[in-house]
Amino acid sequence: MSEEILRKLKTMIDPKIGIVFGGIGEPTFAKHFALAVDLFKDHPLEITTNGVLSETNMELICQHFDNVIISVDGTEETYYHIRKTDFKHVYKTLDYIYAYKKRTGLRKPQIEFAFVLSKENKDSLYSVIETAGKYDVKRILVSHLMPQKPQQNALIYYHEHFHEEGRKFATDISNFAYYKNRVVVSFPYMEIKTERLCHFVENDYTYIDYTGDVIPCYRFATTYKEYVFGREKLVKKHSFGNINTEDLATIYTSHRYSDFRHSVKYALHPSCVDCELRDGCEYIEGAEYDCSGFSPSCADCLWNRKIIRCT
Repeated sequence: MSEEILRKLKTMIDPKIGIVFGGIGEPTFAKHFALAVDLFKDHPLEITTNGVLSETNMELICQHFDNVIISVDGTEETYYHIRKTDFKHVYKTLDYIYAYKKRTGLRKPQIEFAFVLSKENKDSLYSVIETAGKYDVKRILVSHLMPQKPQQNALIYYHEHFHEEGRKFATDISNFAYYKNRVVVSFPYMEIKTERLCHFVENDYTYIDYTGDVIPCYRFATTYKEYVFGREKLVKKHSFGNINTEDLATIYTSHRYSDFRHSVKYALHPSCVDCELRDGCEYIEGAEYDCSGFSPSCADCLWNRKIIRCT
């Protein structure tokens, strides 16, 4: 975000409203990261980060953030294979935060891990749990992989129907985490269920990108291809307004945005993932519209099926 947009946004948000520094990419790389922290330091703050941080940014985070979510998709060799960097950088950040809390006697910032589960790295979750236990990590949030390349389809560890192996894995991991390491692991569903729940809508979240566009969730933050059980789908960026031309509250309470949240909250949109007509349906190729006329469409969204998670 530019300095202008940051300062404009500051005037539009009540200090009681919590703010997450995150999205697509590493937030601490932003040109005005330090300014953003200073502007919003009176808000409850949370950050999602890869954990590869400078000492300056570590100190800023320790002083001003309530919660730090670090992306940890494995340790040592597994982490390097996925992230192409050494896990020692994450250890350095964990050591810094742990020492800061011990030195100051404060309980914040609390630490969470975010783990993207796949067939490729599932067994490394055990070592991630052991690391979490050593650093008093509050929770490990596990999400499944959302393929964005065809070759990633073979790596997903969730099924359309009953997934006996996945359920057993989740049980074994949860027992190992809690009874041996006193770590809480929050798992996604292992297969498609009838229940639909969007954490963005349920928690009154909204996402504002670097241009000032007001977007309902991470899924609609950019245009990209995703693969839902092997089916290629084009998801286009969708904005309900821009804070450069309208007030944030005006955008959020507009009829169009309110109607969208209502349709998601009460699951009024169709369900593509278990529709018997999906193989002959052209709507399933994109997320701009669905057969019930909702736009944008959440009918094929794996976030509201609790398969993909970011909160």
